[in-house]
Amino acid sequence: MMKLTIVRHAAAIERTVGGSEERRYLTPEGREFFRKTARTMLKKGARPDLILTSPLLRAVQTADILAETLEYAGPLQAVDELSPGFDLPSFRRLVATYHGAGDLVLVGHEPDLSTLIATLLTLPAGFTFRKGGAVRLKLDPADPQGTAAFKWMAVGGKLITSREEAFAR
Repeated sequence: MMKLTIVRHAAAIERTVGGSEERRYLTPEGREFFRKTARTMLKKGARPDLILTSPLLRAVQTADILAETLEYAGPLQAVDELSPGFDLPSFRRLVATYHGAGDLVLVGHEPDLSTLIATLLTLPAGFTFRKGGAVRLKLDPADPQGTAAFKWMAVGGKLITSREEAFAR
């Protein structure tokens, strides 16, 4: 079984006309909010073997805050698969490539991550993944259906352990 934590990057500066999507960076409020999320994850015992992140700046900055808070000693790996457009086949390739990581963190973007989580947890109504939030799942990488079990959600200083509360509309 694999422990999987899916993290949506924290709040970043707004898009600007002619501005580079790749260079949008975290706001001070986004950084502070995600530090709270990361501390909540730490209290829950999160100890990743590997942190993979989208190469976009706001995701890399979020992954860096997480690594610092969790005292993660491994490398942060930016992978193109986690760029906007990340989908279930990309997820399956990542899990197959990094199957040796018993505790994997993925840092990426919306709407890709909420779609993935809704698919893995078979949430018919989907859900909205808050910026700077984290969802912890447990899954069997060998399961061709790719279904997962919900463990918890961290949103700032709040830890949600009830699936019903986490995905209420």
